[in-house]
Amino acid sequence: MQRRAAIWILGAFKTSLTKGIEALVNLIPIKSYLQKLGGRLQLCVLSLPTNHIIQNLMDSSFGSPHCHHPSSLDSFTNCQRANIKGYLVDSNNKSHGTFSSFSPTHLELSPGLRIIDTFSDHFSFNLCNEEKKDKLRLQQLDSVVIESSLLQSIAIVAMNASIKNDVATSISHTHISNHSLIKTLHHVAFVTSAEAEFFVIRCGINQASSKENISKIIVFTDSIHVAKKIFDPSSHPLQIHTVAILNELQQFFSRDSNNSIEFWEYPSRLNWHLHKAVDLEMKASNPMPIYSCKMSWDYSKKTECDNILNNWKMTFQASDSKGNQFLNLLNDNFNIIQLFYAKEGPWLQLFGHSNLLCACVSKTITNHTPIGEYRLRFFPREEFKCPCGLYSIESCRHILHNCRRFNGYWNLR
Repeated sequence: MQRRAAIWILGAFKTSLTKGIEALVNLIPIKSYLQKLGGRLQLCVLSLPTNHIIQNLMDSSFGSPHCHHPSSLDSFTNCQRANIKGYLVDSNNKSHGTFSSFSPTHLELSPGLRIIDTFSDHFSFNLCNEEKKDKLRLQQLDSVVIESSLLQSIAIVAMNASIKNDVATSISHTHISNHSLIKTLHHVAFVTSAEAEFFVIRCGINQASSKENISKIIVFTDSIHVAKKIFDPSSHPLQIHTVAILNELQQFFSRDSNNSIEFWEYPSRLNWHLHKAVDLEMKASNPMPIYSCKMSWDYSKKTECDNILNNWKMTFQASDSKGNQFLNLLNDNFNIIQLFYAKEGPWLQLFGHSNLLCACVSKTITNHTPIGEYRLRFFPREEFKCPCGLYSIESCRHILHNCRRFNGYWNLR
């Protein structure tokens, strides 16, 4: 199935080797794809409500020990559990190394009690318009800060998060007029960048809403798509933070009908002064090594996907199914372009939107193109010498490196 799809996309010959053309269109082998789906299916148990029958079949370390079924894994001996194979056991084993952050049945997410139902006019998002120039956006951000700094009832929160060596650093700065700067610094291991950004938003809102006489909170973030998850009632792996933020905002809005919160987006490329101050402090921080702990749901999913991708890269380089003469291209740093499995890969970017160029480049990389070397292999009775007269066989390497017919087009990459 994938072979037919790859040939149709690339316009390659039917004799092209499967792994080579799959790599060009960013299709991992079916076996690896099923392995990825199987790993994600095991993680799905962590997203189920605590009273779900599948969770009740897990061992006592998973969920509440009072809700377990008589046929749960707790009722088996260690020897019996070692002999049991299947989805339930695999999911149970995976749950020991992953912490769940889902909370789909929490009251804060119930229809009629949600903030989007009760306080829909108390929060707003000010997005960065791509059509506007960066200078205008900087002026707009500066004017908001200047106006807000004059009032003691407004809290300004600037934040950022980064990940280095699997350790996430989250920093937030809370500015309130005539008050000292409030700084919050946290380190956590084995989470994704989105989770780190979401956690720092939670910390900033917590610091600002806990102060007395604050009627307005202005949050500046370069991850506005993450901030929107706060008001997303659907099931997602950031719900544990969503519930905590919604609980604080419910109390903040209930305190006074005029209380509100605004989210302002600023792109990192603006190098805005508030963002720069947070960024400098983040670079100066040196997180201590964190001992082994559970991974987040998203991080576990990402890790499994990365492992499958790395395994694909290794087997691809050692495999004969890609073709002995598969052409390895180089990037701007003169490193071999690696396999890719997300959105538009590096090879597809070379093709652009031209079907003819796509067919030509794919045939060249796989060395399945109507030249002398190809004819010698599949049609040995036809002419296979190079028209330039300098080489007995018109090979791909000869055309790219030596043939005088194409010297003007040679590029080292």
